[in-house]
Amino acid sequence: MSLTIRHDLDPHGPLPPAKAVLDRLVAAVVLLLAAPWMTLLTVLLWSHGDGPVLQRERRLGQWGRPFDLLRFRTVDPAGPGTDRVGALLRRICLDELPQLINVLRGEMSLVGPRATSPADGRRATMTVTRLALKPGLIGLDELGEGRAGEDAPAVVDRYLREWSLRLDVVILWHAVRRAARGPAV
Repeated sequence: MSLTIRHDLDPHGPLPPAKAVLDRLVAAVVLLLAAPWMTLLTVLLWSHGDGPVLQRERRLGQWGRPFDLLRFRTVDPAGPGTDRVGALLRRICLDELPQLINVLRGEMSLVGPRATSPADGRRATMTVTRLALKPGLIGLDELGEGRAGEDAPAVVDRYLREWSLRLDVVILWHAVRRAARGPAV
C-alpha cells in the first residue's frame, strides 16, 4: 500500500534529527546490554517449537511506508493460541525486544504512535501528523491520556506540539517503571 499525501511538513519528519540520533544510540546500548538475554530467549524459543524464532508483522511506518515489525514468537506454530514460553514473554514484554532492531534500521522510534497494520490504515482516518511520525516502541498512551493501547489524534498532535528530548525521556522512564513493577494481575 502506498499513500500519497500533500503536506507542508518536512519529508524526513517534523522532529529534529536529535531524536533519531537518541533513538538509535539508546537502541544500540539496550541491544548490547540485552544481547545475552536475547540469545537465551532465542535458544529457548528455538528448542520449544518448530517455527521461526522471530515473527514479522507488516506495518505502516512514517509516511505510510510498509516495514516488517519484529518480535519474538509468542504463538505455538503447531496449534492455535499462545504457548507457555510465548505467554511469559508477552506478559513481561520481552517479546518486543527485537523491535529495537527496527529502531536501529530507522523504521521506528523509541517513542511515538503505535505501528498501524495496513488493514487498519485503510480503515482508519490517518492524520498527516500521525503519518509524519515514526511508529514507536513505546506508545503514546504512556502520556496517561486516553485508553491504553490507543493513540487518540489529540494525543498524537499534542506530542508533536510539545515534543522535546526531555519529554521522550519522561515517557521512556514511565514505561521502564511500569515494566519494572511487573505484569498487572
